[in-house]
Amino acid sequence: MITLKNFQIYKSTLHSGSSVLFLKDESGLDWYESQKEFSEKTLKFVFDSNGVIISFDYDVSKLWPVGNSVSEVSTVPDGLDIAGGWVFDGKKITRRKYTSDEFIIQATLNRDSLMSEATTAIAPLQDAVDIDDATDEERATLQAWKKYRVALNRLDLSAAPDVDWPTMPE
Repeated sequence: MITLKNFQIYKSTLHSGSSVLFLKDESGLDWYESQKEFSEKTLKFVFDSNGVIISFDYDVSKLWPVGNSVSEVSTVPDGLDIAGGWVFDGKKITRRKYTSDEFIIQATLNRDSLMSEATTAIAPLQDAVDIDDATDEERATLQAWKKYRVALNRLDLSAAPDVDWPTMPE
């Protein structure tokens, strides 16, 4: 298994005078020359300074690891993706263990997305009420969406990931 760390861009002027971008790792190894050191049978992946997997492919030439590191593994865990939930510990890829602060950030982003969806649903219903053109069904739906939005706003996100999310109106 090979691991190359912390690739940075450097410029090289070819004999033709044109400038080309190259990468080298922290020990000075050139990215393009180093690619032949990887096995053709392993999964190659890019990971950041926290070990989080950010891209992968079996063809190492498809990776662009600027600012990151590259390694390879022969055993690939089921469900591997680049959504931030997997890390490389120096030997193998494992599921990421989130900190409580990271869970709170995820919950906040989810809540904000749901609030936006609720606001989008509320706007035309509120318009119908405001111009006195709402049906009884629209008034009831508006009430349900407003209750949902209030419930979202009152959530205790400090309990993340164990947040008791309200049910979205139908």
